[in-house]
Amino acid sequence: MSRLFEALREARRSSPKGNSDDQLWRPLDVLPAQSEIQEPQEAAPPPINGNREPTASAVASPAVGVEEGLLGMEAEARLNQAARLLPNSVNPAVVEHYRQLRTKILQQRETKPFRTLLVTSASPQEGKTVTVINLALSFSALPSFKVLVIDGDLRRGTLGGWLGVRDDQPGLSNLFNGSARLEEVVLKSDQIPMLFMSRGNAQVHDLHPSHFAGHFKRLGENFDLVLIDSPPVNLLADVQLLASSSDAVLLVARAFSTTRKALEKAAQELAPFRVIGAVLNAGVTQKSSGYYGYY
Repeated sequence: MSRLFEALREARRSSPKGNSDDQLWRPLDVLPAQSEIQEPQEAAPPPINGNREPTASAVASPAVGVEEGLLGMEAEARLNQAARLLPNSVNPAVVEHYRQLRTKILQQRETKPFRTLLVTSASPQEGKTVTVINLALSFSALPSFKVLVIDGDLRRGTLGGWLGVRDDQPGLSNLFNGSARLEEVVLKSDQIPMLFMSRGNAQVHDLHPSHFAGHFKRLGENFDLVLIDSPPVNLLADVQLLASSSDAVLLVARAFSTTRKALEKAAQELAPFRVIGAVLNAGVTQKSSGYYGYY
């Protein structure tokens, strides 16, 4: 954890903006590795303890002006029963760590509200997608808290696979090329507690900030939190466009995998944006073993 902090702090010092606020670069949590899987439970993750974390109403006003068309279109989808997701976990430490991470994100929102949160990492296979989905599952357990998950990786996004969405389902790419409307790509399923948007099935070239900004703003007005899964920041310029249209950014690193050099480069690339913190994925805690998969 200390190496993660030192790498982020060094990146902050060498960034062009020279941001002096260490709070922007502090690690938010260490997510334990998980290898134990069981069949999904019917119940949602445990409810929050009101004495330990802010309530949703305390950190931001509920989404206002919710449009009827953005309540979600019915789609065939189901959480992957073999994936390392909260409903499948038999390790209570995994659920608790995501609750702690949820608490820290809510505290960041209390300091300076945001609705759209981009989740990225330095390189592939560092746990972005599993972190996004598990965070969404954790936030969806909050009373009257509306969560939307978006696959922002238009080239190799796998969020749809985790959620069991059909490959031909319209999504973000269709929204950008005009083959689908926003109301047609915000999806819901009785088997999944949050709304979601896949990467879609259209080819999109020459992305521009205007592709993202208006849609993300509208979504932020209709949801309490929009979580956006993105490509690795060190590999694709798409992340810069996504970050510029998002209110905040969360950086994910993976224990024993992400190098200090890669993490520093990622932090420098994200320096122009509001980075609320970093998460160390697949950390070793207690006797847990194994790793999250990604990409």
